[in-house]
Amino acid sequence: MSAAETKEPVDLEEDFASSTSLHGFNRAMVAPNRFLRYMWILAILASNGAFAYMFVAMLQDYFQYNTITDMTLEFADEVTFPAVSICNFNRVDLDKATMAELEYLSPMLYGSSMDETALRDFLDLPAVNGTGTSTTTTPSTSYNVADIIRQRGFHMAWPRMVYCAFKGQLCNSENFTHSFSVYGNCYTFNGDRTSPFKQTAEGTGFPSSNGLHLVLDVMDQYSTESAMIAGHGEVGIRVLLHDQSEPPVMDSQASAIAPGKHSFMAVRQTRYRNHVPPWGKCAELQLRHHDTYSLPACQLECRSSHVEQACQCTPYFLPGTAPPCDPQTIYQCVHRVLNQLVSGELRCDCPIPCTMTKYGSAVTYSGYPNRITKKIYNNAFNLTPDYIRENGIVLDVYYDTLNYQKISQLKAVDSGQLASNMGGMMGLFIGASVMTILEVAEYLGLKIGRYCSRRQRPLAINVEPASLKKSGDGNSKSHNIIYQ
Repeated sequence: MSAAETKEPVDLEEDFASSTSLHGFNRAMVAPNRFLRYMWILAILASNGAFAYMFVAMLQDYFQYNTITDMTLEFADEVTFPAVSICNFNRVDLDKATMAELEYLSPMLYGSSMDETALRDFLDLPAVNGTGTSTTTTPSTSYNVADIIRQRGFHMAWPRMVYCAFKGQLCNSENFTHSFSVYGNCYTFNGDRTSPFKQTAEGTGFPSSNGLHLVLDVMDQYSTESAMIAGHGEVGIRVLLHDQSEPPVMDSQASAIAPGKHSFMAVRQTRYRNHVPPWGKCAELQLRHHDTYSLPACQLECRSSHVEQACQCTPYFLPGTAPPCDPQTIYQCVHRVLNQLVSGELRCDCPIPCTMTKYGSAVTYSGYPNRITKKIYNNAFNLTPDYIRENGIVLDVYYDTLNYQKISQLKAVDSGQLASNMGGMMGLFIGASVMTILEVAEYLGLKIGRYCSRRQRPLAINVEPASLKKSGDGNSKSHNIIYQ
């Protein structure tokens, strides 16, 4: 046999321990005495145990999908002005509606059907046979609640809208878009999401407003509702600041503005960016009646779905394709379903959008008008100070500073941070790197290869047949049988 055939195979463990870049293994191999070797072995076990503990903890943190919130304040030369939706608390004007229309709406407005005599008594109107005259007719079954409210309700036009200006430029009813809510007619300024207005100077401004300036007359003397029955008992308007892509939900988000004061609404814009699952819960569903997903749009469609299922109709203030609800159904069925949604008996599955823009406001007030302004109103519009105090609303909507807040939901531990933390822990406890991992992989590959080769090596057995017994000369022969 040659020297190569008689050479002993390399001990993989000894070779790996003496050549690896893992800290401690080579020191254990070359230790001068048994005590130091045991100390190095204990140090190796402790370091690897600490790394294993930290490695498991890092994996647990990563797979918990925790998030952190990043908040920044951005300043800009111009900021998108919000959509401003305005509704009157009173849904139907007494000076516009006929008695027949009020009789038709009476279940919705007052909780029960009223004839003309009862209505006149309730609304403090002259009796039919008194000094006043009656031109009413029998209520028609062809009436539609939405048509009556749109024609006989609040309008953003003269004389209700006395004055309107944006950044010093006059505006009128053409600058407002109509929508319905539980408060009847609502009107939205700057509702075009393709080309929204922008504010370029902060503050209210003088002599003209840097934002939206409105003077409104709520005409309380023409109110037809009462909060003690089924309507609204407040005097004034509801104002909602919202993104142009969102429909106004006036009953849950709008602010109330009372007459007799000058109200200042300082706008705050906040942009949200939420994370997708599994780190966050944001999602964007496909809606039936709105092109863009938003939380208010989803909530409106959810309400409509529950109402249509229970009442077999769609009320005027909700989107839907079912037949319109009549006033009696609105009072008896629709209100009951909406109360079930409020109490939690019925649910809405509306996830948070992944991106959204919200507007808040800080509302402050001042007395209005002063002595000179009262005189001007009296001379120009024949409005007394008492009338202005009970019906006049002056509203300014503006950015007090040209900035917006960004709130982003970020991964608490992302894949890059996990790899970085793992590399730091490996270097700190066991002195390992990517190259060290390759060394371990090489060792394991050689170990597995040698084990497999031993399992597949042929087994040679020496067999001596009976016919080949030891001869007299002492020589013997044998046969080698190889079993695969």
